[in-house]
Amino acid sequence: MFDTITGSIKKWLVGRFASAIKHTTRAEDRVLAIQWLSESRTVVASNLSPVDKFKRLNALISSRTAIVAIAKSVSEAVSNYRKSDLPLSMKIALPATLAAIPLVGGQAAGVAAFGGALGVPVLLLIFLGAAGITSIIEAVVTNPEARPHIAEIIDVIVQDERLRRASAQMKAAMKEQPMDPTRFAVPVEELALRKHLLGMDPFHFERHTMSFFEAAGFESWATRKSNDYGVDGFAIHPEGLMIVQCKRNSTDNKVGRPTIQQFKGVIEEHNALRGYVVTTSAFTEEATESAALSEKIVLVDMDNLVRWHAEAPAFL
Repeated sequence: MFDTITGSIKKWLVGRFASAIKHTTRAEDRVLAIQWLSESRTVVASNLSPVDKFKRLNALISSRTAIVAIAKSVSEAVSNYRKSDLPLSMKIALPATLAAIPLVGGQAAGVAAFGGALGVPVLLLIFLGAAGITSIIEAVVTNPEARPHIAEIIDVIVQDERLRRASAQMKAAMKEQPMDPTRFAVPVEELALRKHLLGMDPFHFERHTMSFFEAAGFESWATRKSNDYGVDGFAIHPEGLMIVQCKRNSTDNKVGRPTIQQFKGVIEEHNALRGYVVTTSAFTEEATESAALSEKIVLVDMDNLVRWHAEAPAFL
């Protein structure tokens, strides 16, 4: 029962943080908020002592005016928990739960222990842990209201340590006219599905393709503007960058070896985790042989793409 209530409290707190961030008026403040959460997550997951964690987290908040405002908003929401829509059992449990957060010398502190608006959010971040902070970031990024700000999110993503090998040009390509992944309505029957995919608008096909990556839990997007790399979409895997090239070709227009060789070069140059070439046609024998020389290249022809619609793909 206690674990259930604690989980519910954490979920509610994640919502308070996400709400405070989404209600900021300036786009750059939302970007700062995500950066702040990312930095805070690193501190919380570190081996620092509780005291040092508190100091570091407090410094991350107090050094930025926009973050102070968000922190104060969260503090007010939590301090007024009695007036919230929380179930009675959670209202009763909340103070005791937060008071159990270990700090200096095994002592504890509750909601109002630090007497200031910044101390409360620091405690809450420690209570939520790295997983909880990740949930806040995901709530901000994936919420439908936040999707128009995808370019802001990409600004943060391209600074990720996992993408450190990507060139400035590739990072610029990531941010050129980004589009949300969108799973367009398609026929269920296989022959009708194949016909529909072949007739899709190429840009819609790119967004449709990237929706499978998003559904698998990866932050992903398509890029409408053509670039020198021939890249149509990106997805962030926990282990690195995944790059996607979409070929909405007619059935008789197979993807050849030159396309695969060029794409392999892009993958290797930027140390990407994996590269996917997705087509509505097929691949020539030479293209398949070329792709087989690299463990990072995955070819997805029409048959595989149809299977994606029937059974969610696993992006390993």
